[in-house]
Amino acid sequence: MNQLLIVFFILVTTGVIAQLRVIKSTSETNTITYEILSKMDKYEIRSYPDLTVATTELERSSYSEMARTGFSRIASYIFGKNSSGKKISMTSPVKMDMSDSSSMSFYLPPEYLISELPVPDRSDVRIQVEPAKKVAVIQFSGWASKKVLESKFEELKTLLEEEQLKYEDSYSYLGYNPPYQLINRRNEVIVKLINQ
Repeated sequence: MNQLLIVFFILVTTGVIAQLRVIKSTSETNTITYEILSKMDKYEIRSYPDLTVATTELERSSYSEMARTGFSRIASYIFGKNSSGKKISMTSPVKMDMSDSSSMSFYLPPEYLISELPVPDRSDVRIQVEPAKKVAVIQFSGWASKKVLESKFEELKTLLEEEQLKYEDSYSYLGYNPPYQLINRRNEVIVKLINQ
């Protein structure tokens, strides 16, 4: 019995240490910059500058299948499958546009001009500039799923309608953590504001 307790204690301790390392690594990952224009009780309004992204279009399927497909395509680009064989550092968050035409994007480090970035080896990955925009953002913890994302989108729309703010009727999901991070997760649903 004592040996089982010792093994259990070692496993739990190892798991906690591994999660603390993951959290530390995530906190050291470059994150895109934005300006908070106003902060409400349940959401905030942000302004984003022009940002360079690596993007791939996704076939509509389950959320998890789209996430896997999109991630593997773009990860190959930043891990060196490009015209110069160059590895590009990861920048958080990962973005998924969840409209009728879905896509996944990785934000690329701001020190690169678009003309300096290597060309993707894959024809289904493209490099482009995402134009500056103002958005409304609602944040949540835990794991994303289609059900959770749609619920947060509806909640955010209700909040914006109460404030009589005009918005595009589609949303994007921003995920800041790797799937193996079990605690202290950050997720966001964002909608683009109109005439702001």
